[in-house]
Amino acid sequence: MGLAASQARFLAITSRKMNCEFQSMQIAQQKLSVTRDLQKAAQDYQTNLTATKLVWEDMDENTYDLTYDMMMTPSAINQYDPYLITDTQGKIVLTDSMYNAAVAAGIIEKETGKPTGVAGLMQKGNANVSQNDGTRDAFLYQLGLVNKVDGSTVAAIQALGKNGYTKAGVGGEVQDKSISNALTSTAFINYLGKTYKDAGIEPPYVDGDPTKGRVDKNEAIYGLKLTKFLDSGTYNWVSDSNLNEKDSSGNPKTNQVVITKNGQALSPANVEKLTLGDLLTGKYELSYRGNNAQNVIDKVLEEIAKVLGQGHSKESAEPKGLNVDLESSAALDSALEFTKAQYNKSQGTSKNTSKTYDLYTEAQKQNTVITGNDNKSSFSLTNMVKSFLTNFAIACDGSDSAFVIKNKSSSDSKYATDDLNYYFLLANDAAQTNQTMLKADFYNMLYNQICMNGACTDATKRQLVEDKEYLAHALKNGQLFISSLNNDGYFYQGPYTLNGHVAEVPDESAITQAELEYNVTKGKLNYKEETLELQMKNLDMEISALTSEFDTVKNLISKGVEKVFTMFSS
Repeated sequence: MGLAASQARFLAITSRKMNCEFQSMQIAQQKLSVTRDLQKAAQDYQTNLTATKLVWEDMDENTYDLTYDMMMTPSAINQYDPYLITDTQGKIVLTDSMYNAAVAAGIIEKETGKPTGVAGLMQKGNANVSQNDGTRDAFLYQLGLVNKVDGSTVAAIQALGKNGYTKAGVGGEVQDKSISNALTSTAFINYLGKTYKDAGIEPPYVDGDPTKGRVDKNEAIYGLKLTKFLDSGTYNWVSDSNLNEKDSSGNPKTNQVVITKNGQALSPANVEKLTLGDLLTGKYELSYRGNNAQNVIDKVLEEIAKVLGQGHSKESAEPKGLNVDLESSAALDSALEFTKAQYNKSQGTSKNTSKTYDLYTEAQKQNTVITGNDNKSSFSLTNMVKSFLTNFAIACDGSDSAFVIKNKSSSDSKYATDDLNYYFLLANDAAQTNQTMLKADFYNMLYNQICMNGACTDATKRQLVEDKEYLAHALKNGQLFISSLNNDGYFYQGPYTLNGHVAEVPDESAITQAELEYNVTKGKLNYKEETLELQMKNLDMEISALTSEFDTVKNLISKGVEKVFTMFSS
């Protein structure tokens, strides 16, 4: 019985040991699989670290994720120029709704996407073809029906009539949209004195409304209109440079105001013609007699700031004067604040005289207000404008500014306007800022390009082009291109890198997501590996114990067999 029991035990141990070894082999295989999964996760993570995306950079260096609508919808971001997505044949890739709108308007064939009718003749270069046959308005109307253009925009463009239609994009003149020009201080001062006629610029529309006609071409671009904002009902403009004019009763007039040039009083008519350029190139003073001198000072300074564009961005996104971006807008606010403090009457200089001539002579030497007897005060308009522009430059340049204003001495001051190498960034007054005209120009270019090149018939591209991931992939791989306006007035197709706005940058969002996914995957695999390692150790211990017992039972069986043979042999 003992031998039989040992043999049964031997077989059970052998079976269990083989099972443990088999499980150990399975765990080893699983560990190998975990290692491969971990290597793949690491490889995917390394690949995603180089992930890129396409972005759009505007003129202010702001960046946005590149989308179809961003390029195909008029806005300040694309400067109201369409950036057309085109296929390898140069045909414009429209969305399904835009394609159907073009078909409904009769400018392309449904099946082929080729231009039809007048549009077809345009494609053949027929210069005598009228571009005002109604198809552009029909196209706009159809775009409005599919919510690609706001209905009010469609109506406003159509209301422009022939003035709203151009050959933009096919060699015709394109609206000037340049936001600003960099001018040296000399050129800047000279420009501030020009009329629209002198500058060779077509005057803007009155109140920005084309239906009201244009501003008089002889109007100064940067005129002050001082007699208008200093209400004649409150202030008396006098021709006596010493402010000694009297009323009908023989009493001195109250709230007397006079502007002098080199001590000579100007008539209200001449005052009305003054420009910022005049003030900067001459010696102008403003003198006042009354109890509200500080009010006059503040109002004059506010008008100077307003003419130069201060506060304009709060009402409109259009550039004006020196207000061409957020930085310059803040600098104008700062310049107004500091110059007001500088010309605060309570911080001015008192002079014991009632002669106005002495006051404005002294005012030319200082960057503040001079007060005297008989409620008379004077300040240099010239120095005030110089101070304002210098405070503006200091705000723009920050700690790097080399300019300084000494309140008590204009000769010891270093004005920005005196530095011949300093550049002022001034709004381009020749630029078209009327929103309706800009949008009309945009849709004219889109319409003209469809008429010239036709539209892509690939339904897949039309359906997917609004997906920014597909768009980026297709642009990167040369399946799609961007057609943009060139300086010669025509559109040219090229890779996304050549239009000046689209750039390929690291996709920080994708990289962060990849890192998160990698860490999660790595954690799971590490946990699985640790679990398998623990199971492997337990099996190794069990196999070791079974091996010891196996050897013991084997010895018992060997000895039992030996005894049996010994017994029978004797």
